[in-house]
Amino acid sequence: MKSVLKSNILFLLPYFIFLFIGGVVLLNNTKSSLHLTINSFHTVFLDFLFYYTTYLGDGVVAILAVIILLLLKYRYAVFVGLSYSLSSLFTQVLKHTLFNDAVRPKKFFEGIHDVYFVPGVDNYMYNSFPSGHATTAFSLYFALALIIKNSQIKFLLFIMALLVCYSRIYLSQHFFGDVYAGSVIGVSFTFIVYAGLQKSKAKWLNGSFITSLKKSV
Repeated sequence: MKSVLKSNILFLLPYFIFLFIGGVVLLNNTKSSLHLTINSFHTVFLDFLFYYTTYLGDGVVAILAVIILLLLKYRYAVFVGLSYSLSSLFTQVLKHTLFNDAVRPKKFFEGIHDVYFVPGVDNYMYNSFPSGHATTAFSLYFALALIIKNSQIKFLLFIMALLVCYSRIYLSQHFFGDVYAGSVIGVSFTFIVYAGLQKSKAKWLNGSFITSLKKSV
């Protein structure tokens, strides 16, 4: 495990810094005041940027990644697929059971405070906690960071996950606490799945769709 931490320091170190600073921010601010502060900063360019950035946390992106990885190595595809599926399932269960009364910013501030909403975005009302996009983003991009060897790309993957999280707040789809929790779920499940697959000695995991195709030709 130490080698995993060391080789992924450019993803994990900034993530742990994010957790620490984010935890301090959450402890010292109400979710409403924090959201209104973030909501007060918006531009036409940022509207455009985060309108599209948020799609990087869609389940469709994770599924496409799994399909591409099937071509390279089954182990990678299974790893990313399980990490995404289990973390997303856990998040959805929390959304619809323990936290089914957690409303999103549009409903929370309704009739209380004027909030800026990005034009063209369909803002939801309910099932705010935790954030599914944040869960998917940190699960997917952390899993890819564990697969890819290049350190600079690992850091870029962290930035991508972080931007997805910020996009959810910027678009007023979630509060900061929602994406904070979603990131923890995504990273935690990815760690668990990674550790489990490391113990698997199934030979078929080292194959790929391409190698299977070559053998059949």
